[in-house]
This record gives sequence, structure tokens and C-alpha cells, in this order.
Amino acid sequence: MIPLLKMDFFMTANYFMIILFVVPYMYVMNISPPFTFVGLQIWLLIGLFYYDQQSGIHKFLVSLPVDRTNIVRARYLFAAIFLFLTFVYFVLIDRLAHRYLHYLEYQPISARAALMYICISLIIYALSFPIYYYFSYLAALMVQFLLFIVLPGTFLLLLNMVVKFKIQWVIDAAEQFFSHFSAHPFLVAIPATLVSYLISLFLSQKIFMKKDLK
Repeated sequence: MIPLLKMDFFMTANYFMIILFVVPYMYVMNISPPFTFVGLQIWLLIGLFYYDQQSGIHKFLVSLPVDRTNIVRARYLFAAIFLFLTFVYFVLIDRLAHRYLHYLEYQPISARAALMYICISLIIYALSFPIYYYFSYLAALMVQFLLFIVLPGTFLLLLNMVVKFKIQWVIDAAEQFFSHFSAHPFLVAIPATLVSYLISLFLSQKIFMKKDLK
């Protein structure tokens, strides 16, 4: 698995260099930190699978004595490592920016905000990886784009229906959930995010094991 991780690091070396300049620039321009951070994760996804499609690397890898499940696991592990490294750099720049840029409209990254950044990014990974393993690159890109439009739209529609028709049991359940989340955000968000990431890993492995790469 180590060679697979090295391959992904080599493949994204230029992206890491871009991030070194993009993050400070976004702070200087006073652009929303959550938007910047999550956007970096989405562009990583797009870039990784674009390279896979252009290079045909999966066809080469499956011709080697490498378990397909390890190929998928390495990609998930790399995404998690990338998330951690970019987050550490992001927090460092955030601290420096709030010390020297007094015009910033956004508060320094708190523990809860950090948790939100990480959980949202991991959930985006969890939703996106199976899509990219199942579809071709362009089809997956379209599905991912539609998914990120349809899901929020569907959620807002359902929320409007719940409020309009006063579905009390849903309102009570939502209030109870958010009260628990507000009191113990780490105990709720971390297990839910990790479970979704592991389920996504299992699903991607199943898809990739059966995928015809000829």
C-alpha cells in the first residue's frame, strides 16, 4: 500500500504547491474559510480521478499482483492524510492571518468549526468516491455535480414540507438531535462521519472489485 500512497503523493505534488499559495491568497482576499477548505477537497477529488482517467493507471495496477481492495484503501487513506495536512496548514495560516490582517470578517477557526470542516470534507469524500469508481470520469463528474445540487434542494424541500404541514414527530426528533449535537458535537459528528467513510470504503471496494477495466 505504501507505493500506492507514494504514487498519489507524487501525482498531487503540484497541487500541494498550489495550496501553499492559494490559502494565504484567500485570506488576504477575505474569502470564506469554509468555502476555501471544502473547495480544496473537492478539487483534490476531481484532480485524482482525472489523472486516473488520463493515465489509465488502474488498468496498469490491476495487471500487477496488487489486490484491488488495497488500491481503493490506499486512495481513501491518501484522501484522509491530505485532509489532515491541508487542515494543519489551514489552521496555521488562519492564526497568522488573524494576527496580521485586521480587516478579516471571519472569526478564527474554533474547535467546532474545525470539526465541521473535517466532517463535511470526509462526507463529501464518502459520497463521491463510490460515484467515481462506478462511473467513467465525465459521467461521475456530472453525477457528483447533480448530487450536490439535488441533495441540498431535496433537504430544503422536505424541511419546508415539515414546517408547512407541522409534522410534529419530525420536528421533535430534529430538536432532540440538534440539542444533543449542540451539547456534544464531537460525540455525534465524529462517529457518524467515520461510519459513513467506512461504509463508503466498503462500497467502493465492492464496485472496484467487479469493475471491468479492459
